Amino acid sequence: MSRNPRVPRAGSAAVLLLAAAVLAPIPSDAAVAGSIIGRVIDGRGVPQMGATVLLLNAEGRALHRIYTNDAGGFTLENLFPGVYGVRVNLASFLPAIRENILVAAGAQRQLQIQMSNLFSSIQLVYPREGEWRDMSEDWKWVLRTASATRPVLRLAPWEEEDKERRSILRKFSGAFGPVQGLVQLSASAGDGGRVSAFGSESDLGTAFAVATSLFGSGHLLVSGNLGYGANKGAPSMGFHTSYRGEMPFGAEPEISVTVRQLFRPLDAGRTLFGPRSGAYAELQALTLGFQDHVVLGDLLRMEYGFRYDSVSFLDRLNYISPFGKLTYSLDEDTHLALSYAGGVPRPEMLAGSEGALAREVSNLGLYPRLSVLRSRPRLQRGEHIEIGLHQKVGQDVVEVAAYRDSFSNTAVTALLPGGLYAADALPDLFANTSSFNAGSYRTTGYRVSYSRRLNDHVRAAVAYGRTGVLAPSRAELLTSEASELRAALQLGREHFLTARVTAQAPKAGTWITSTYQWMGRPSATAPDLFNTSDTQALPGMNLMVRQPLPELSYLPGKFEATAEFRNMLAQNYIPVRTSDGRRLYLIPSARSFRGGFNFVF
Repeated sequence: MSRNPRVPRAGSAAVLLLAAAVLAPIPSDAAVAGSIIGRVIDGRGVPQMGATVLLLNAEGRALHRIYTNDAGGFTLENLFPGVYGVRVNLASFLPAIRENILVAAGAQRQLQIQMSNLFSSIQLVYPREGEWRDMSEDWKWVLRTASATRPVLRLAPWEEEDKERRSILRKFSGAFGPVQGLVQLSASAGDGGRVSAFGSESDLGTAFAVATSLFGSGHLLVSGNLGYGANKGAPSMGFHTSYRGEMPFGAEPEISVTVRQLFRPLDAGRTLFGPRSGAYAELQALTLGFQDHVVLGDLLRMEYGFRYDSVSFLDRLNYISPFGKLTYSLDEDTHLALSYAGGVPRPEMLAGSEGALAREVSNLGLYPRLSVLRSRPRLQRGEHIEIGLHQKVGQDVVEVAAYRDSFSNTAVTALLPGGLYAADALPDLFANTSSFNAGSYRTTGYRVSYSRRLNDHVRAAVAYGRTGVLAPSRAELLTSEASELRAALQLGREHFLTARVTAQAPKAGTWITSTYQWMGRPSATAPDLFNTSDTQALPGMNLMVRQPLPELSYLPGKFEATAEFRNMLAQNYIPVRTSDGRRLYLIPSARSFRGGFNFVF
């Protein structure tokens, strides 16, 4: 009789497995480990010796460091299977990054790394249709890594929040990073010179702005403006310096210093000292600024700061202008904001202020609104409180806002007949107009705006609102007293409609920004001065054109011709007949033209 085979016990099975493992051939290191070999070259294909090659793990931490040989080659051996990265550094070149390199057991990965210098990486060009190249993978990797390796400046045609052609300041290693600059030569003419509700500007000037990084974690900006008033022969100059650092927890405090000086405004001296006086007034202005922001949790963001202004014009005028904004995010595309601004309204996005450097140059040449009351200089000031809702739906942006404004020593621009109000009207610094002190007023208003990017080259916005403005209550004056005109300027509520279109010609690269603001009736003051949205505009028809010019092979930068028209149809000029039969005109924004050339590097 046969017997059933005996089933091995568990202990016997373990012994058999251990014996098999001992008797099996031991794999060599070459069968388990992998390697990476590579070659480093420049843009012309020349091997680069002495380049530092860092081996990185999947988290970006450096594991090993070697140097390239005389043929630009390197070898990283005995690598455990996994995902690695390689970073290459070499003097005079930007860091080169390769990530997600998969190393398999017994396999060899081959790389060829081409180093790029700074000027081949920064794109300071005006792309044609279909030619714009977004950031390469190297740029994206560098921007995500340590702050000491981020590049400095890069121009993009459309930035976040749809601010077209904004300059983005990036960081770079070293004391000073690569530089972006702007040099502007311009001249202007018009009925009243460069005068608006924000102030007066020099007619002819040379302006510059230079931006760079400092020690890899700060952003430094220096700008200047030299010019004079063509009608008044008053030389002027201004310089501005700002520094913005990056702190822990996302803080970016910025401090700035601005100085302006104006020489020999002769007509102003005669107004204040008498017609036979040979004295002249010298205007000096110093502005110290600070601003920062802080994120409170995931939903709240607070921006705050102040400006201290000291103006010397026959007297010393000192004032502080605080500002702040609290934004609550209802969701990713919906934001509720409460903002406050005190002091002088400052233009942020007027036609012609395209780009961060160009905006700095324009604001530096803008002088404050001064007037005279009882033979003493006065400075226009305001206070603004606003609550608004911002909603983004795809390519559409809708904003609704309600606000309250109050102004003191309101400076109204006027074209006055000779000799009228000689002691109560201050000639503008750079124009043939005068500033008339209209006193104080307070008003409320609201604004509804809609903007949409129609395609890659065209963006349009429209806004409607209603607020209070000053306008003359009668068309004739009975006396030559300044107090009568001041009493005739009454506060009334008016409707206003604003349209804005920004477009780029795909073939020629021409940038055109056009704005138009319509008022229910002409007024002596402009509405909604503290508006900082995309729909901010001056009264009337305004047009800005920027045309890139052919490149010069021996210059690294770009040239462009510019032309700017303000209130080109001379709208909202209000005539008032004086007691002696002559006419004066009240102007919220004077018609003017400015043309010039920019050099961008």
